Amino acid sequence: MLHRSQAIRTRKSQTHDTSRVPSGMDAFLHRWTKSLMAICRSPDGTSILTSTSDNALETFILPPDLLASTSPQRLDPYSTQPNPEPVYATAFHPSYALQDPASTLYIASLRALPIRLYSPFSQSILASYPLISPTTEEYIAPHSLLFSSQNPSVFFTGSSNLISLFDINRNGEGPAERMPTVPSKRSKTIGSVGGIKGIVSALGLSSEGILAAGTFSRWVGLYDGQGRGGSLGAFQLRDDASEEEEAGSGTGVTQVLWSADGRYLCVAERCSDGISVWDIRGTGKRLAWLRARGGRTNQRLGVEVVGGEVWTGGVDGTVRIWDGLGMKEGVVDPSWEFKAHEDAVSSTTWHFSGSVLASCSGQRHFHDSNIEFDDFDQRASNNASLPTYGSENSLKIWAF
Repeated sequence: MLHRSQAIRTRKSQTHDTSRVPSGMDAFLHRWTKSLMAICRSPDGTSILTSTSDNALETFILPPDLLASTSPQRLDPYSTQPNPEPVYATAFHPSYALQDPASTLYIASLRALPIRLYSPFSQSILASYPLISPTTEEYIAPHSLLFSSQNPSVFFTGSSNLISLFDINRNGEGPAERMPTVPSKRSKTIGSVGGIKGIVSALGLSSEGILAAGTFSRWVGLYDGQGRGGSLGAFQLRDDASEEEEAGSGTGVTQVLWSADGRYLCVAERCSDGISVWDIRGTGKRLAWLRARGGRTNQRLGVEVVGGEVWTGGVDGTVRIWDGLGMKEGVVDPSWEFKAHEDAVSSTTWHFSGSVLASCSGQRHFHDSNIEFDDFDQRASNNASLPTYGSENSLKIWAF
């Protein structure tokens, strides 16, 4: 459903108390029979892309009168793109603008297939970009995708021990550059000198052109020159961790997010009850641990940095917010929170206007509570034989 607060206010005029919690229940959105794995907002704020557990990508176009309506609305997907394999990652083209249909593009990484270029206005694959293993000649499916902020025709991909750079204009071609994150696969030297080893599961580019790359092996590497320069160093997430932080630590990086000024780096992990904040430009060490995230699950739970705030959802259906990013040290509790769903909140994303939030929910509920999965791949491959029940699979729009 789409939720509206009784008094729509801009976030700048609000204080961090319960008055910020959206209170209305008089509007709407959409529900699925399959769980939502992630949502992504287009750069122009008009479209929302959802990734579902049945391998579909659905695009929603928000109506211009979204906030003006005083009665419930129903918003159905504008387009649905079915896929034969699980979706690992998606990214909107930075020039996406709804008024220019030729610019409405996004890329998607699918298991065991080339990267695909899609548009909500077409059911066809507009282009594909193969990443092939030189030893096995199999397709490599990147676990992370990121467009360059300097050149919108270039996008980065993260895979095992490798960051690749593609030109979106070269349909059918492989990467223009391959940048190994370790000297060789057999290398045992990792860290500030030897690089980072493992699947590059998260990518983030700072306002100062530093590319951060996180891995499932809990390493983070930094690269200058808009990601095309040399290595600035690497660190392991357990470095300088307190006893509480280590107890709440996870099993692999799922997101790396920079503050607007490029000084602080937030690192989120799967199976983690907190988010670590690192002072990259200052001390180069861990600054804070944002605890009580509610992220003890193998499912990816999205995190977003909005100005000086960090937003994320938990497995209990609650959205939590920490304010004052970079201004607090040590263990930090959430500044405020609100109940958004009756199931795990897999993603939240803010509209750039600052007054509209989208959130999605859903996770697999298995009859055998002892079943555990190491990653999304294994869960997806077992989807057909393991029934689900009792989940809330919904996309909601909140007005603040």
